[in-house]
Amino acid sequence: MYQENIEQNAYRGANVSSESQDLAIRLNTLCRVYEQTDRVLTQDPITVHVVQNGPAPAWSDGRDIYINKDQITEFDLDELIQINGLNYHELAHHLYSPRKGTTIMQWVMENDARYGNYIQSINILEDQRIETLLVARYPAIVPYLTKTTVRWLADSPETMSTNYIAVRGRQYLPLELRIAFRDMFIMPELIPVAAEIIDAYRVLHFPKQYKEAQELIQRFKEEVLDKLFQATGGVGTNGGPSVCGHRQPVALGRPDPGKAQQRDSDRAKQMGNPEPIFVHKPEQVNSEQSDEVTVNRAGPDSDSNSGNGNDKNFSDGHGETTNFVAPKTVEEALDARNTERPHSVSSSVSGHAQSLGGIPDNVSEIFESINTSISSNKNVIADVKAKQRVIVGGDDKQHDAVPNGKYSTVPVPSDVIVSARRFGRELERLKQECEPIWQREMPAGRLNVQRIIKGCEINEAFDRWAEGTDGTNIEAVMLIDRSGSMSSGNNDMRASEAAYVIKRAMEHIDAKVTIYSFDNQAELVSSRDTKVDKTSMPFIYGNGGTNPESSLIVSERLFKTSKAKTKILFLVTDGQFQHRTNDEIINRLNSMGVITVMVLIADKDQAEYLENYYKNRSEHSSSENLQHNCSIYGLINTAEDLLPFAKEVVTSTIKQSLRG
Repeated sequence: MYQENIEQNAYRGANVSSESQDLAIRLNTLCRVYEQTDRVLTQDPITVHVVQNGPAPAWSDGRDIYINKDQITEFDLDELIQINGLNYHELAHHLYSPRKGTTIMQWVMENDARYGNYIQSINILEDQRIETLLVARYPAIVPYLTKTTVRWLADSPETMSTNYIAVRGRQYLPLELRIAFRDMFIMPELIPVAAEIIDAYRVLHFPKQYKEAQELIQRFKEEVLDKLFQATGGVGTNGGPSVCGHRQPVALGRPDPGKAQQRDSDRAKQMGNPEPIFVHKPEQVNSEQSDEVTVNRAGPDSDSNSGNGNDKNFSDGHGETTNFVAPKTVEEALDARNTERPHSVSSSVSGHAQSLGGIPDNVSEIFESINTSISSNKNVIADVKAKQRVIVGGDDKQHDAVPNGKYSTVPVPSDVIVSARRFGRELERLKQECEPIWQREMPAGRLNVQRIIKGCEINEAFDRWAEGTDGTNIEAVMLIDRSGSMSSGNNDMRASEAAYVIKRAMEHIDAKVTIYSFDNQAELVSSRDTKVDKTSMPFIYGNGGTNPESSLIVSERLFKTSKAKTKILFLVTDGQFQHRTNDEIINRLNSMGVITVMVLIADKDQAEYLENYYKNRSEHSSSENLQHNCSIYGLINTAEDLLPFAKEVVTSTIKQSLRG
């Protein structure tokens, strides 16, 4: 946490101003806010620190994340978007970067000591790989990383003409921005080979592809970085928003396992907006102004060699050879700002952006346009405002939680109370079976001498210790549809009663149950730590649309922080909803080991209608669509059937744990 001990200073009589106290409190709160986010995303006990005079805007040792206090002054929305991006970048290092003791980092350090530029090569490539994988896993973080990268680019004019090699692989950035930095790259003859290497490296997954990584790192060092340094007198790129170009290897913690990285890599290959093929036609330049250089320029897929810029043929893509003078310094590149260079771009890639050559005049306009777009993103603003309220307001919890629903409290019918008691007793019996216990009069185990003396049969002479199971260590979430159609046939009331019974009964075994309702937004009905009232309950009335997306998102967040062995999600609805995003979330829950249960309230005619609806509009079978990728699917006539169905799911899950 932020290391400024206010109490100790006050005790010693130090003159600590109220502003300093407020700042210390805000910085400590900021750390807690980002810790919560990071722990949810990684399920690791990450600690966030704000420190004075750090070596970079932010950094990570592989276990904890450190943010430079110099980056935090105003706590305004623009600044917090930037801090979000820095935090996510360091989170990417935590999840994906190979640690110091791995074979690849040992190889990098040995070669760097002998030949130089190996550490900077892997850092430049690795920054683009880890952000690519993290964006593939959590696409919603794109605006934050974009904001942070744009700020770094705008604040680094001294490396503006060399930063393309640190931008190419960040395909989440707007295409026009990457094209602009490609156009101003000081050694365009290196673009084809740099693009080939970066594009291959950005989707690698470790540790399986260490060998491929080593080959690409060596090529990048020898074919790109060495030549760039030689031509520019040592001017390179500082690597990225956290100035990672010269970062020493991460030493602590462990990255995500290979299978997780491979899943993110597979997703990343389908994402991003690739640049059009680079084919640049340079202008004729007066040889008296500079040394004459000819280079062979072709697309990224060509077999041309990118030399050191001396005595190479330069092709414009049409078989013609022309002369081109490569700028030798950043100043020379900046002097070319207003130069109109002939150009030729061919691309079959959608989202074509014209390559103009030279340094574009509109870079600042591109920066401004991107920042304006991010600042007007409603989701981004809602997120950072919630964090801002916590940090500035001094609250002890984030306000971006699901809002409490306003429901009428109604008496619990007597038969519902009886059902809750019966189900509770049944769960208590199952819990007792899960407890560790001595099993008496067994044919094998520890000999019971007293029983032998009394003359028992040999197959009853032993006692055996049963370790028990944690089968009743359950975290459950119920998502109750409160669309207008749920009021038909009192389904909303029956669903409310079933939710009450399940939560009340599971309190008998100390299981946690959270209840959300949804129409087109999620609302909290009852939190996991709230005890059910014995005689009254909230009535989740039907009055809205049918989209469980927001409730699925908060459920995913809750399950990620839960340490329970068994996690169950009940999704209760009487209608259809959009598949794509919701089914992706359910797939992620399945991969986490959550038992996902889809409960569709529909009679025979309604079910037939929905089956035909999906059958006519999807390549998949109707049953898969109605099930929405849930591991268990239940079709019930009315919400009155919800309770026995849910009881069966819970009890069978516990019994399966006992058998296991």
